[in-house]
Amino acid sequence: MDTEKKCVICGREAVFYSEYLKQDLCKKHFERMLIKRVRSNMNSYKIKNQNFKLGSENKCGKEFLKFIVRDMESENGKVLHSYTLEDFAISVMGFFLFHNPSDKKIDDSGKFSPLFNISENEIISFFRLKKVNLKAVKRSKKEEAVLSFLRDIEERRPGGMISLVKAGINLGII
Repeated sequence: MDTEKKCVICGREAVFYSEYLKQDLCKKHFERMLIKRVRSNMNSYKIKNQNFKLGSENKCGKEFLKFIVRDMESENGKVLHSYTLEDFAISVMGFFLFHNPSDKKIDDSGKFSPLFNISENEIISFFRLKKVNLKAVKRSKKEEAVLSFLRDIEERRPGGMISLVKAGINLGII
């Protein structure tokens, strides 16, 4: 009996299981899926064919953005923030729990955060497949407590953090 997981697209050996999509993906299709999501985020906010300057808020996110926009990075382009799904989910949840206004915005006068629906786990897995070691961001105790709560929700309902971030977008929080 064959227990090897297969990519839902091409049938090759799967290296990543997307809880949100409920799909096993091979290296090639996992990488394509992530890059396509970031580019789709940029296209949906009409941010394309520009030069960019990379922010360094989240080292994990910055490394991923460097990989995606390596040919378009310049000193005076639009700033791409490196906040990830977790950063935005913590910010939205902090707004609801502690009434903290969010200091993170997806699209804000010359700045854009294209990783708002990309998790650190996906980024770390992406680079692990490229044999590059990245670690998750260190956060404050308060942020870690909120993130632990969010991960519990995510475990019970995959896509919970993305839904929370979308709610934050619709309510103008982020």
